[in-house]
Amino acid sequence: MKKHRYHVSMPIVLAAAVASAIPGVATAQLEEVLVTAERREASVQDVPIAVSAYSEEMIERLQIDDTLDLINVVPNLFGGNNTGLGTANMYYLRAQGNDESISTFDPPVGTYVDDVYITRQNVNNVALFDVERIEVLRGPQGTLYGRNTTGGAISVVMKKPSDTMQGYVEAGAGNWGKTLVRGSIDVPLSDTVLTKFSAYYVDTDGYLENRTDGKDYNEADLTGFRAAVRWLVSDSMTWDVAVDGGKSEVANIHGFLDGDDRYSLSVLGDGLPMGGGMSDYGNEVDTLNITSNLAWDAMGGTANFILGSRSIEQDFLLNFPFSLDFFPDFFIIDNQGEHDMFSAELKWSGDVWDGRAFLQTGVYYMDEDNEVDFVDYLDLAAVGVPAPPSTAFLTLADRILSNTTESFAVYAQADIKIGDNGTLTLGARYTDEEKTVDFQGTVNSAGMVAAGIPLSQDEQEITPRIAYAHKFTDNLMMYASATNGFKSGGWNARGSSSSALQAFAPETIWSYELGMRGDWMDGRLRTNITAFYSDLEDLQTTSATPDGQFLTTNAGGLEVPGIEAEITALPTDNWQIFAALGWQNAKYKDLPGGCVTPNSNLAAYDADCNIAEPKRSPHQTYTLGTSVDFTLGGVTITPNVMVRYLGSQYPGTRNSGYNESVTLLNAGVKLSMADSRWELNLECKNCGDKTYTQSFLFTRYYNMPTTYLATLKYRFGG
Repeated sequence: MKKHRYHVSMPIVLAAAVASAIPGVATAQLEEVLVTAERREASVQDVPIAVSAYSEEMIERLQIDDTLDLINVVPNLFGGNNTGLGTANMYYLRAQGNDESISTFDPPVGTYVDDVYITRQNVNNVALFDVERIEVLRGPQGTLYGRNTTGGAISVVMKKPSDTMQGYVEAGAGNWGKTLVRGSIDVPLSDTVLTKFSAYYVDTDGYLENRTDGKDYNEADLTGFRAAVRWLVSDSMTWDVAVDGGKSEVANIHGFLDGDDRYSLSVLGDGLPMGGGMSDYGNEVDTLNITSNLAWDAMGGTANFILGSRSIEQDFLLNFPFSLDFFPDFFIIDNQGEHDMFSAELKWSGDVWDGRAFLQTGVYYMDEDNEVDFVDYLDLAAVGVPAPPSTAFLTLADRILSNTTESFAVYAQADIKIGDNGTLTLGARYTDEEKTVDFQGTVNSAGMVAAGIPLSQDEQEITPRIAYAHKFTDNLMMYASATNGFKSGGWNARGSSSSALQAFAPETIWSYELGMRGDWMDGRLRTNITAFYSDLEDLQTTSATPDGQFLTTNAGGLEVPGIEAEITALPTDNWQIFAALGWQNAKYKDLPGGCVTPNSNLAAYDADCNIAEPKRSPHQTYTLGTSVDFTLGGVTITPNVMVRYLGSQYPGTRNSGYNESVTLLNAGVKLSMADSRWELNLECKNCGDKTYTQSFLFTRYYNMPTTYLATLKYRFGG
């Protein structure tokens, strides 16, 4: 019997109707999907967590080229590039997210690569090559993925070196002048030392016509490499080490619409003081990462010692609108930052109590140092203020920000067998985290102290989890869970005066879930459904005020009830139908008083002091798709199509930037030779060229226009 592994989703009614309409046609079954959502390998049908998992095949079929593309397939996930920064993704999962990339603000949807946390949102738009699997954990992960993940976690699992000489090379071209080259090779040096080398290059012309200076904006120039070694030290010990890095040059400039054409008016005037930052307009990021995972048999289980080191250098010079009354972008940020992180984790997992329970326990340490030299200017000439060239730019604030985070945690989680079919999960994480901040320049620490603002924050928090899962049959599991999450506080670092650098408090969340995981119709239909209710306190959110201040505050509470469904169907051996369904109804609660109209400061109220809608939280997100395999003359042809529906939503605070609902179409076709060596892929994203606002900062930042890409891949060895 031929088997396939798929992880995709669709509404139950559609899957059941199609599959039941043609009984007996299919002989294939949906293969077991393995995930590491609980930091150990298990079937997705057995874990009491809301998790979406995508294998290498599905990453390719769903056109997930970087982690931002996950917004097209994950229920209740909305996102986009941050304002100005094409390397930074702001994710909003179950209405919780972050659109601030300054180093004193942490993302609530964490990104992990091979279990190592990416601390800065600046570089969380991960280009995907040589990836084994992506898992998106929805809801707080307060125990095993405990670092600030109040909204969820995106876990990228890279391929390990193979014991066989093999690899691939791929080249592609598309519209907007896109060229792509990438490849990978596995080179086993011996029976016990295995290596893998990978690299990629992507270059794209800008799609945003600038009608002021004649240039095209939002181009992309990406290069990256990865070298991995797997040393099979002994039968009981394995050591994985990887080094990766690269350069990303990509900005996200806001635009306007002229019919279907996107255009920009952004321009920098002459004579800008270049005080140590960028020498040209745009955004550049250089990264170097090292990960190490030493695993060995210990005390009847497995011990892992995981080390991670990340170094980020980011320079950007960008201008922004100041308010709706001034379309010329005369607010300018000149930024030069260095961000270094080191983490270490020692964990043990294995059976205890004579096999009646499975225990995971460990200790975690992380140290992060950030230094950012950034200057805010006002371009007076852009708004018609007469001034000689030497004084055409007014320095609003010039400062050097240094901040640190030291985090220590101890965690344990036990899965305890209850009878023959039940499993009780009990877990908790203790976190002790200290943060410090220092400012030098026109805004400074001395002024903060004088204003009564603390220069350090120290938080201790225990985040428990309890869940019960019951296997009613081999193919049906249901669970209930309650999970606590925690995200530490920070400072409003973009303030243009010392007194504006206010501290904000941690946010905490309880999330309650009821889930069902079921396989039906002889393994041809899979239905994974989760109902949830989130109760968050002290929501950290950002807003911009008409006087040019960028505020980060605790806006109040947030409650989010919702439902998510992920279903897969195989009506025939070669026909797949899938979809994802998300519904949520996010509402603010427990809001601060003192709102005065016209409101320009409190993020959770509109201008008339009515309670606003939480931003970037559409009530519905639906994905429907299908693909089919058929053979013609020794070539397997696989067309696919996917439709994504986003409900209406506000991308900005205070009900700003309203978006109508939008339906997006992705489509493609793959041609594979019989020996699977050669493969041609043709694809388009946003094929209907639909436009919606991903971010709003006094004006709109739109999604990508229609893109086309053709790639040719050759696999060798194996």
